[in-house]
Amino acid sequence: MNRIMICIATLSLPCYTVAQQDVTEPLEPAVFVFTEPVQNSNIPVDITLLETVDGLYTAIGIRKPSGKGPFPIVMFFTGNGGGGVPWVRHQINNRAYTMEQFLDAGYAVAWLRYRAEVWFEYTRVPPLEVGVQLAHQLMSRPPLEYNDLMTIVDYVKTLPYIDENKVGLVGNSHGGGMILKAAADGMAVAAAIASEPDASELLQADPDVWGEATEFRTKDSITPYLNKEIAMERLRRIEIPILMMGREDDHNQGIFEVAYEWMVEAGADVKWITHNHPIHGYLIRIPKGSDGIYMPDEIQLQAIEEALDFFGEHMGP
Repeated sequence: MNRIMICIATLSLPCYTVAQQDVTEPLEPAVFVFTEPVQNSNIPVDITLLETVDGLYTAIGIRKPSGKGPFPIVMFFTGNGGGGVPWVRHQINNRAYTMEQFLDAGYAVAWLRYRAEVWFEYTRVPPLEVGVQLAHQLMSRPPLEYNDLMTIVDYVKTLPYIDENKVGLVGNSHGGGMILKAAADGMAVAAAIASEPDASELLQADPDVWGEATEFRTKDSITPYLNKEIAMERLRRIEIPILMMGREDDHNQGIFEVAYEWMVEAGADVKWITHNHPIHGYLIRIPKGSDGIYMPDEIQLQAIEEALDFFGEHMGP
């Protein structure tokens, strides 16, 4: 085999020598879908294994109304990642109330999963760049969980029964922070709800002040540990309409409020709603009774109506 010198200047990587090999033909992406019933519903779920940017697979669950579409779609997710298919199955069968309301309103819905969060890695690395080495990938850094979100968004836009111009997101907690990070990196969706979003990474928070018992209930308690210059540069790149939902007794309400106020200052299209509710994730974590029937309270019903109104304004059926 001949030996050649490889340099990828755009990735700021050093040159190195490799053995020259035959360039392979491009491969068609493979997506694996298997359909399962959903508890107490006649609308099944398509459990989908989707290839992410580095070739590994993540699981999502898609449901759609009857008919051919194309439908708008709202995709739901929460937490720090991991869990795969078992997590998606559990959420589809036990956190379905809010999704059912969107299905009834004419939306397709999905529950997403992605790789696990790497603690504050977003604050230390540049945006992901992907190059090619002899027809294969070379990356400037490992993908992070919000890169998976961007891949999922691109995938659902290709589905024949989805309106590619009407893709929306509902991200709770770390999921809400993922929406803000992906939007700052150019993710294009019609609208998104960031519900109690952990925006600490986006706001370039000091990781040394975090711990198991950390609380930032007010803006003044968190602002000294943020880097506003870096945060504002990111926030100015966000171009999608966002509804921020806070929770008045949340231990991170101060972070939610600062993120909203700095987004307004950055010129983002953002609205703010907050509710006093005991459940973190009240928009999507609707409890079930002993009979398996969902039991939303008045505040949760109001929040769901606000979510439907928001998406109806930007991407309604």
